[in-house]
Order: sequence, then structure tokens, then C-alpha cells
Amino acid sequence: MNYENKWVRFYSEFSKIHGEFIKSFTFLNPGVSSSQFRVCAYLKAGYNTREIAEEMDLSIRSVESHRYRIRKKLKVKRAESLIMHLHGQY
Repeated sequence: MNYENKWVRFYSEFSKIHGEFIKSFTFLNPGVSSSQFRVCAYLKAGYNTREIAEEMDLSIRSVESHRYRIRKKLKVKRAESLIMHLHGQY
């Protein structure tokens, strides 16, 4: 199964459970790219970096780069977990 098909299946299920997260996150963070949003959605769903890399057909390093850029865009402090931020803010 290719990446887009995986994403469509994932997003369909994710939106049923986390519809409010999608609305508030996208409204409050219009500067987040679609790839960065996908990483956030996978994190919110409980995926780890390796699993996200497999789902998105990326290297682990690429996912780590996405996570770094997301932290900067969302102004997440170094001491704060990105995952905890996503669960607490939206």
C-alpha cells in the first residue's frame, strides 16, 4: 500500500476520534505544512518516530527534522514534550 492510501485510511479513522483536534490545530497553526500536520496527527495518535517514518515512507532523520521544525513553529519549549503539548493544547 502506498503512502497516500495509508494516509487516507489513517486520516479517516483519526478524524472520527480527533475531529476537534484537527479543527483547532489547523485554525491556530495555519503556517504548519501538510507534512508537518501529518506528523502531528501521527504523534497525537500515539505513533513513535520510527513508526511515523514507516507510515510516511521517510527516514527517521526526516521525521526528526519535521519534529524540530514543528517545535519551533508551535513555540514548544525545550523542556516540554511535543507529544504532551499536542495532547494538552488542542
